[in-house]
Amino acid sequence: MLKHRSPKDVHDTHGLVMHTYCCDDVSTRVHHLGLHKALCVLMGWNFSKAPDNSKAYQNLPAEVAAINRDQLIIWPPHVIVHNTSTGKGKDGRMEGLGSKRMDNRIRELNLTGGKSKSLYGRDGHLGITLLKFAGDDSGLGQAMRMAEYFEKTNHGRKSWAGLPPFTPSKDDEKNHSLVEVDARTGEKRRVLYGYLATIADLDKVDLETKKKTTIESLRELTGSK
Repeated sequence: MLKHRSPKDVHDTHGLVMHTYCCDDVSTRVHHLGLHKALCVLMGWNFSKAPDNSKAYQNLPAEVAAINRDQLIIWPPHVIVHNTSTGKGKDGRMEGLGSKRMDNRIRELNLTGGKSKSLYGRDGHLGITLLKFAGDDSGLGQAMRMAEYFEKTNHGRKSWAGLPPFTPSKDDEKNHSLVEVDARTGEKRRVLYGYLATIADLDKVDLETKKKTTIESLRELTGSK
């Protein structure tokens, strides 16, 4: 039987996992087990295997660990959209699609829901737009449909990660992965890439979003296995 560990006995991540799993305080056990699961998912370890000093629970195939991490999403659900910068303005700062233009682009894709928010840094627009959805079943469904659209059109997470690093400029017009021409109007516009925001994306969102969101299990929210 695993012995309860005091927080004073925690010296590393393994010790913290042992503490959260072995906590015998009934009033906080659910919270401790939730933290245990989150820690294991973040570290790529097996949360369904009881931890012990052999550390066998830390052996988990990389592909399984990645799937587990992808199941922890930012809540309320958000879709992160990349490539929304449009280049430098006259003042030398980066410019990008504002909320109104972004909302229009989303409607053109026949997608619904989501409140857009452009992210800015010291040098201007970061080329990232967050789309926040309602924190309910309807909002989750809309966010997942949007993420699925980007994935099915080869404009999802993996496709974006596969693009070489670049700085938005006029030269982007020569790169069909970044700029496309509207067949109907002849207008040149940025190619959007998007995906459902997970715990791995916390470094991409702004401080306000971090403060107003939590991390939830997509598997539990959808009731899937």
